[in-house]
Amino acid sequence: MTVFAVDTGLLFQVVWVSLVTGVGISVFFSLVILGSAKAGDARRAGRGGAATAYFALALVAFAVFALGVVLGVQTMIEK
Repeated sequence: MTVFAVDTGLLFQVVWVSLVTGVGISVFFSLVILGSAKAGDARRAGRGGAATAYFALALVAFAVFALGVVLGVQTMIEK
């Protein structure tokens, strides 16, 4: 009879890291959508400064989102 040893510490680490990254990726992609929509609304309303700020938010959020996706894929390939 074989008994498998499970490292519960590593198991809980996988669970919380997956939860944090899943929520984080979703939040950043939501910020991309929000920033893009608000930038368009602000531009149509003639508020150039607000449009620029929302567009910058969308760009930064997309950069973080893309970095997270790349790191996730790289991690999966290496393991």
